Amino acid sequence: MRTRPLMIAALLVAAAGLTACQAPAGSIDGCMPTLPAGAASNQVSVEQTEGAPTVDFEIPLVTDGDQATLTGGDADRIEDGDVVDANYVVYSGKTGMIITSSYPEPGSDVPAAEALRLSAGGDTALSQAVSCAAPGSTVVLTTTIESLFGPGAESPEMDIAAADTAVVVLDVTGTHPGRAEGNARPGQQGMPAITLATDGRPGVTFPGGPAPAELTVMQSIEGTGEPVAEGDSVLLHYTGIVWETEEVFDSSWERGAPTVMTIDDANLIPGFVDAVVGQPIGSQVVVSIPQELGYNDAATRPATIQEGDHLLFVIDILDRVEPVAG
Repeated sequence: MRTRPLMIAALLVAAAGLTACQAPAGSIDGCMPTLPAGAASNQVSVEQTEGAPTVDFEIPLVTDGDQATLTGGDADRIEDGDVVDANYVVYSGKTGMIITSSYPEPGSDVPAAEALRLSAGGDTALSQAVSCAAPGSTVVLTTTIESLFGPGAESPEMDIAAADTAVVVLDVTGTHPGRAEGNARPGQQGMPAITLATDGRPGVTFPGGPAPAELTVMQSIEGTGEPVAEGDSVLLHYTGIVWETEEVFDSSWERGAPTVMTIDDANLIPGFVDAVVGQPIGSQVVVSIPQELGYNDAATRPATIQEGDHLLFVIDILDRVEPVAG
């Protein structure tokens, strides 16, 4: 029976500071990868089959830094900041054993881990490895157990130490924009002004007056996709700010990746739902929410939000999606 003492959740919070210091090996369809291929990643052969791919490499495999080899893909290459969905298998380079996988193992009662959804070109080896990917791409990443799973990652029962090589094979199943893409719209009196960093992260300048008394929705970027319906699962980037203090209390940008939300009152505060429903995919909306349409229940209100505070959300509506599954 396969065991998974090193869980995939750790992949999503892997240690930062993994920026490649080597020059990219070359462009792929005009796109320059962040991580170079190398002797270790090139040694790994992958054969796509139904279900999990067949992967082969000589053991022990030792990598010299983070290396990534990308092959295939049947669409335009993604840009840094775009979002990648991928199934994966992680192997020990020392023993060749599977550490964790999003593919179910035939005959095993160990559930498969969830597939990955991550932003490309970030600070981790995983996000850098998928730069220049496209749907249908296969990515081989060779890194270390510690770089992948975080400091202190080890498993004596599987003969895995933090400094050992990890071999990651990613099958890219889909991609999504990483920021709102549409036509800029004019501002609105009494609402904050929005500026955008190069990666799409919003900056907010408050007007200096009180928040609107009523729910106020401003479209700062008009998307060109189909409108969001109540109950849709939507991929969003957002920043939530307390109007009165101008302090951020929640932000997917700060966590490094967008999130999937089901747009209904069972999952979200009413003002957030009202702001998103009916907006075209690709839009960015700015919404001021009075407390009666926000966290009106003191028992569930975040500690950073006080009685009577208004909320300001900047929401990038990236795509309509299904939750990732193994």
